[in-house]
Amino acid sequence: MTLIDKALLEMEKLKSKSKFEKMLLFTSIFTELLEEYNIKPIIVGGLSVEIYTRNDYTTVDIDLVLSGRDKANEILQKLGFEKLGKDWYHEDLEIALEIPDNVLDGSYEKVLILNLPNNKKVYVIGIEDILADRLRACVHWKSTADCEWGYRLLFIHYQDIDIEYLIEKSKKEQTYSELNKWLKTYEEMNKK
Repeated sequence: MTLIDKALLEMEKLKSKSKFEKMLLFTSIFTELLEEYNIKPIIVGGLSVEIYTRNDYTTVDIDLVLSGRDKANEILQKLGFEKLGKDWYHEDLEIALEIPDNVLDGSYEKVLILNLPNNKKVYVIGIEDILADRLRACVHWKSTADCEWGYRLLFIHYQDIDIEYLIEKSKKEQTYSELNKWLKTYEEMNKK
């Protein structure tokens, strides 16, 4: 049995899962296939926010950053995905996947390895870098939703965040003023 055949059997079992479980478990299957070619897909965007907010935030697609787009496209096609514009879509599983970039906008050292119950893993953008992404959308695009979710991420994960890294990045990206407000609000709310 080939790895693709094995993956297709595993994907069959995903049909009864929730949307979040389906996306996460599929990504772990896809990750395993890509790692055979030394390609490491990293979850970014909405699914990373959903992971870090423990499902409070919801998204409808999977965004992955990876090198080796041609190999990824070939594997997706073998797994029954259809290319629709910039997205890949699997009709039976109702999963949409996009590969927005081949380079991570952040630190590869901060990427989280999340081990899943199916004995597989996924890679997730570091909390600091997804926070920086939400800060950029909040400040530069005036996205109130990203302001809210960014602050929630900061509040949930404050103890685990490399604040110095985040501050330095926010200064470079001209989002420090907003980050500073979030930090002050957090500190005010957590005074003893």
